[in-house]
Parts: sequence; C-alpha cells; structure tokens
Amino acid sequence: MFRFLRLVIYLGVLVAFIWFGTTVELGSRTLFGHIQNIWRTHESQELVDGTKGKVGDLVERASDKVSKGIGKNVTAPANSRGEDQQGAKPMEDVQGEDRKTLRELIGRKAKSQ
Repeated sequence: MFRFLRLVIYLGVLVAFIWFGTTVELGSRTLFGHIQNIWRTHESQELVDGTKGKVGDLVERASDKVSKGIGKNVTAPANSRGEDQQGAKPMEDVQGEDRKTLRELIGRKAKSQ
C-alpha cells in the first residue's frame, strides 16, 4: 500500500511540474520555452558537439585497448584445488577461518547459479 501511495505522489509531482513548465509564464516565456531557447544557442550546440567528440574518442580508445588486451591476460581456468592448468600455485595462501569463509561463499554462489 505504501509503495502505491508513493507512486501516486511521485506521479502527482511529475504532472504538477509538467503543468508548471508548460503553462506558467516566467517573464516572456514558460520554463520549457526558456530551456528550449537555451538549447538552441550556438554555445550549447558547441558544448554538445564537443562532448560527443570527446566521448566518441574515449569509447574508441577503450575499444582498442580491450580488443588488443583480450588475448594477453587470459589464463586457463582454475581447478578446484586452486591450481591452474600448468600447476602454478595461487598468489596468496589463505589459511584458517578465512579459507573456511571463502569456501562457504563459493558454495553459496555455486548453489545460487
């Protein structure tokens, strides 16, 4: 019941904001009219174009790094004793209570899948 009431309140606030933004004059324009005017300025368009360019470059560089690095860091899957296919030992030796806790976590994760 509380979730439904909260949803109704949020929808009421959204409707009130939309009504205010489209009907109440703030100077010569409504709120949405001012936002539309700001969006159409040359400066805001430059900002949008510059942001798209930077994000595009960032995505391109990240994609290149991922595609180049895929084969480098791939290791063979570990077996149940904590050794990989070549027989190398794990980097850390976990003892005592920590080892027990880790086994419980791994068991819970395996059961949930």
